[in-house]
Amino acid sequence: MFSAATKDEAIKLKNDSQHIAHELNNDLHNAANQAGRKVRSMVNAASDEISHAGDKVTTEIRSNPVRSSMIALGVGVLLGALLRR
Repeated sequence: MFSAATKDEAIKLKNDSQHIAHELNNDLHNAANQAGRKVRSMVNAASDEISHAGDKVTTEIRSNPVRSSMIALGVGVLLGALLRR
C-alpha cells in the first residue's frame, strides 16, 4: 500500500516529533524551575524585610514605651472614629 520510502519518512517524522516534544517538555520544566527559584528568592527577601521591620518596631517600643503607647492609643482612637462612620 505505501512504499518503503514513505514508511521510512513517516517513522523519521514520528521520531523527530517525539524528540521535539521531549525537548519542549525539558524547556518547560527548566523554565518552571527557574520561575520557582525566583519566586522563592523574592519570598525569602520579603520575609527578611518583614523580620527586620518587626525587630525595629520591637526595639522602638522597648526603648520608648510611653511614646509607643500614645501612638497606639491615637491610632486606635482614629480607627475607631473612622469605623463608626
